[in-house]
Amino acid sequence: MNILVIGSPKRDFHIGFDNFVLGLSKRGVAFDHYPNILTQSYGQTGTYSIKFNNTNISYPDYQTIKQNLKKNHYDLIITTVCHVDYRGGKHGFFSEISRRLKYSFESNMYKLGGTLVLDWIKQGIKLPPFIVLDDTDDPFIFPVDYELLSKSLIYFKRELPLDRFFTFRLFEAKLSKQQKVPLVEKILPLWLSYDLDSIAAFTNPDEIKPYNSRSVDISYLTNLYMSYNRLKLLPHLDNLEAKYKVVTTKQGKFDKKEFYGISKDSKISISLEGRGWDCAKHYELMICGSLMFITRPTMELAFNLIDGQNCVFVDSEFRDLEERVKYYLDNPQKSSEVAKNGYDLAKNQLTNDKLVDYVLEKTLKAMKQR
Repeated sequence: MNILVIGSPKRDFHIGFDNFVLGLSKRGVAFDHYPNILTQSYGQTGTYSIKFNNTNISYPDYQTIKQNLKKNHYDLIITTVCHVDYRGGKHGFFSEISRRLKYSFESNMYKLGGTLVLDWIKQGIKLPPFIVLDDTDDPFIFPVDYELLSKSLIYFKRELPLDRFFTFRLFEAKLSKQQKVPLVEKILPLWLSYDLDSIAAFTNPDEIKPYNSRSVDISYLTNLYMSYNRLKLLPHLDNLEAKYKVVTTKQGKFDKKEFYGISKDSKISISLEGRGWDCAKHYELMICGSLMFITRPTMELAFNLIDGQNCVFVDSEFRDLEERVKYYLDNPQKSSEVAKNGYDLAKNQLTNDKLVDYVLEKTLKAMKQR
């Protein structure tokens, strides 16, 4: 199958899409990618050190891709959304203004993934089936992506609400319930995933410290200012410091090596939502073998995260935090089993190559049913 991947030049925080593209390459799938990841990216990869090489990825210029489309060369297009967060990244006010101007140019050189696909449709170019990977932090679909959703084969959404109809909140009055139903049916959940090699650059994910020999009772190693909920947890942890050894980022962030070292030495690691519920920290803590405490998911998951089986759910107001901490620290055998199940889930099902398997499986099935 010939695949064309349309990313976004100088993309801001399309970490999930970057993870997927890297996983696609690791799976040995050959594909064309536009634009060139190596030369046209801010490199915003969050926690990971995602590194692309040219293995299985070719970077044709725009005119070559357009000719390939007219020759029906591609069987599938994979693209990002049209919406972009101009405020993403620490680039300053003038950088935001310059990007707004740059992305407003008419030239296709500067158009973002989904925008470019829609532009081809408007030009009358016959396209193969295309799927959308929406890895944005918002639980709704932006109006600019409505046409992309309506014309796509599948729309994979990272922050997919448990009530899928909530995704249409921004243009609620424009759609009847009857119009929403077929759109809802083509939306499927997506997760951020992680790159195992990027973690292996700092720690060996196969070397897991025995649960009982870990010296830190509770660790909370996160960017505290990503959400109000993260700050709200601190007083609760302060109350637990009299009974347990607690390590947090109150005094400053840890570098990656320190982060993994402390996480591997922690019995309980707490991970809370940031801009969205799905977060890179969730998978990292599980892969470190610690027992992950997390608030109950507010999004539809594509995998089974189960309270008391592979993680521990806590109340979003943390009213049950002390009770749950005491129970699991007093029952190390139970905690060890749950942590091991979380580790196995992350290691075997949540990597970026497993995300590729999931997306392609759903896509091929939908293509056969057309």
